[in-house]
Order: sequence, then C-alpha cells, then structure tokens
Amino acid sequence: MADTHGKSGTVLEADEVALVIKADGAATLCLPDYDDDDEVPRHTLFLVALMNKMEDEEWVDGIIAEILPDNPNDC
Repeated sequence: MADTHGKSGTVLEADEVALVIKADGAATLCLPDYDDDDEVPRHTLFLVALMNKMEDEEWVDGIIAEILPDNPNDC
C-alpha cells in the first residue's frame, strides 16, 4: 500500500471508507461505489448508522459524556 497521506491531505483507495469531520464540525462519509448486489461490509454499515445518529444532538452529548471524565480536573 502506498503512502496516501501528505501535506495536501489523505487519499483513499477505491475500496476504502472514511468518516471525515471538518474543523467546523461538518461530517462527510466517503464510500466506494457499491453495485446493488454487493454485500456492504459490516463496519461500513456502522459508519452509515453513525452518520444518521450524529443528527441527534442529545445522543451525541450522551456518547461524549461516556468518554469524558466527570471532572476534567481529575486528568
């Protein structure tokens, strides 16, 4: 596999999937071109589901709360 990350960004191979979050919070899901009869990999489906859930601000806040300490000064 070639080095696909450089100063100008990251290049995905044709069969790779990426969830990209820009500095302003905008999210983009980069997917390969699947044919109608292709089996979509499980983790790809997970990212699609995650993109859908990201619209639910309460859900996002709950997930973030699970990974942050109760008191940030404890770190």
